[in-house]
Amino acid sequence: MTLKEAEDYLNGIPKFSKKTTMENERKILALLGRPEEGQRFVHVAGTNGKGSVCAFLSRILLEQGHHVGTFVSPHLVDITERFLVDGEQVSEEEFLGAFHRIYDLCQERKEEIVHPSYFEFLFLIGMLIFKKRQVDVTVLEVGLGGRLDATNVIRDPLVCVIASISLDHTEILGETIAEIAGEKAGIIKTGCPVVYDDGVPEASAVIRKAAREKGAPAWPVNPADVRITERSRSGLGFRMRGGALSGEELGVPFVADYQAMNASLAVTAAGLLRQRLPLPRTGALQPGEAWAADVKKALLHTSWPGRMEPVLPGVYMDGAHNDDGIRVFIETVAKLSCEGKKYLLFSAVVEKDYEAMIDEICRQADFDGFVLTELDSYRALPLADIRRAFEGRTDKPVWCFGEIGAAFAFARKKKGEEDLLFIAGSLYLAGSIKELLRHTNVSDGEG
Repeated sequence: MTLKEAEDYLNGIPKFSKKTTMENERKILALLGRPEEGQRFVHVAGTNGKGSVCAFLSRILLEQGHHVGTFVSPHLVDITERFLVDGEQVSEEEFLGAFHRIYDLCQERKEEIVHPSYFEFLFLIGMLIFKKRQVDVTVLEVGLGGRLDATNVIRDPLVCVIASISLDHTEILGETIAEIAGEKAGIIKTGCPVVYDDGVPEASAVIRKAAREKGAPAWPVNPADVRITERSRSGLGFRMRGGALSGEELGVPFVADYQAMNASLAVTAAGLLRQRLPLPRTGALQPGEAWAADVKKALLHTSWPGRMEPVLPGVYMDGAHNDDGIRVFIETVAKLSCEGKKYLLFSAVVEKDYEAMIDEICRQADFDGFVLTELDSYRALPLADIRRAFEGRTDKPVWCFGEIGAAFAFARKKKGEEDLLFIAGSLYLAGSIKELLRHTNVSDGEG
């Protein structure tokens, strides 16, 4: 198959296969030669922020000379974005080689195994790629939840990290913070250190209990101990209270406050990994000053597309797609200086609580107008529903477009030189805008 044909096949999996079991996954891995064995992992869960934590950690490890694999989701444009080796997307050839091994196995052994789900298939591809590339360590992002997630077949991670927890996917993970935290805490393994966001007491209590039961050392990072010291349109300066870099000036190339917290989780995990991952060149422990310098440099050079990302002058794109994500997105918008007007380009998928997101936007954010569109996806929320939700909650102008390209073109034209344009509501929307920017000649100087 070509890459397009393989991707079409993967997208069609939900029509004939749902999530399987850990036992089925392990059976497939065994038939593939157990590629996960011998690999070293950092396992990262959370409702929001886990992808950013993976990006920070991967960059820190890379800066120290490690050969790093990273498995993240979702992708914005290319499916190969999910599989990174030393920060670079794997090639189509590598992806297709792994894809065909699993595809052929599913055809040949269909009497013995259940066909993996979409996400399970991608995870298996990652295991084959990272094994073949012989990475030193793989930073592994959970897909959904943790306890029953496909990635949780790994047995002995070096460190587990649990980022911010809030209400999302309640139909699957539970209707309370405590229930969702229980699912996320399912990645904690016996004796494995766990670093976690200590900002929500209900979640922290569950994580601490799970860690205690597994004899896992717990390392809380409280948002109150992360202080923003500098703010600009190009990034943040911050200090951590406690940990290996306590009191030192750190910086990230992101404008959202939550990225300082995500970076702090990554720094804390990196401090633990320093003891477990000697320098690849010498096999020795990296001296403290050199380690600190590498960490600081790595944070400043981390990239993570679609998270309050400046894609054009005065245009920021964020993948906020649930209540908590929208809340922190609004907080970030409020803190960005603007001498003109602020506009929002918005869309959403049908399974999200879009009414709650839109209500939060209209009540808390000071936007001067809303450009609405419909995603090009079977999961798209109908434009009529989005429009009705906004018009019932705001007296600000609302402009509607059935096609994303037309909506983005209008929004850019509407935006004046002193104005700011924000894009939020769905990672699918972010991916579509990325695709537009890639294939059209949008001038960096265009308002």
